[in-house]
Amino acid sequence: MSSLNKMLNVLNIFGPESLVINVDDIAKKLSLSRATAYRYVKELCDAGLLTRIDTSYTLGPRIIELDWMMRQHDPLISHGREVMADLSKSTGLTVYMSVFYDGHIINTHIESDIKKYGYAFGRGRPLPIFKGAQSKVLVANQKTARLKKIFEEQITPDEDYDLTWKEFNAEAKKIRKDGFCVTHDELNLGLTGIAAPIISKDSDDILGSIAFVGTTSAFELFRLDAVVERLKVATELIEKGTHLDN
Repeated sequence: MSSLNKMLNVLNIFGPESLVINVDDIAKKLSLSRATAYRYVKELCDAGLLTRIDTSYTLGPRIIELDWMMRQHDPLISHGREVMADLSKSTGLTVYMSVFYDGHIINTHIESDIKKYGYAFGRGRPLPIFKGAQSKVLVANQKTARLKKIFEEQITPDEDYDLTWKEFNAEAKKIRKDGFCVTHDELNLGLTGIAAPIISKDSDDILGSIAFVGTTSAFELFRLDAVVERLKVATELIEKGTHLDN
């Protein structure tokens, strides 16, 4: 691991339960000398990625600036915002855009007419791997070698999911073949999610996913094939927009 990667790894320590951290904790968690930890923290503070609070540190203002830039100019969000808003307004459902990066499933944009939708996983909060429609679509559309690595390193067996590689791979293949995924109660009780992938026509790589999320009773008002078709049209419009940017 390069020195730059080691320094940026400091940011991975921060989370909902650890928003303020001192240098000693950083050194201990990353197995660094105290001097090295101080040097990394100073450089991150100089870049605005961390800021000092008394004798500890928290995330810095540069991250807020980067978040604003992403909301305004990220290609998927830029081309998806209007499409997603139309989907939400015409159905009354919440619409999510999600991406898979560095082993994390993240919701990057949400459109909803419900002011307090109260779902457990909002924008920026990592979703479980291979739970929920967005996550399953994003994982299932990875290349085989990466899919195997995800299974071996990130799939934790529990009472709901204790899959062998053969079973996991078969479920992923079915999702790819169908072109969408439907889940019930996997992230929130009483909620259904239907997601479809945004696939690059140039590289055949998955760029992200779009998902309808709402109460299971709300979905009973719609035909599944009609909902899936609307999702697929939306993903094609977004992919076309990002393609034209290139």
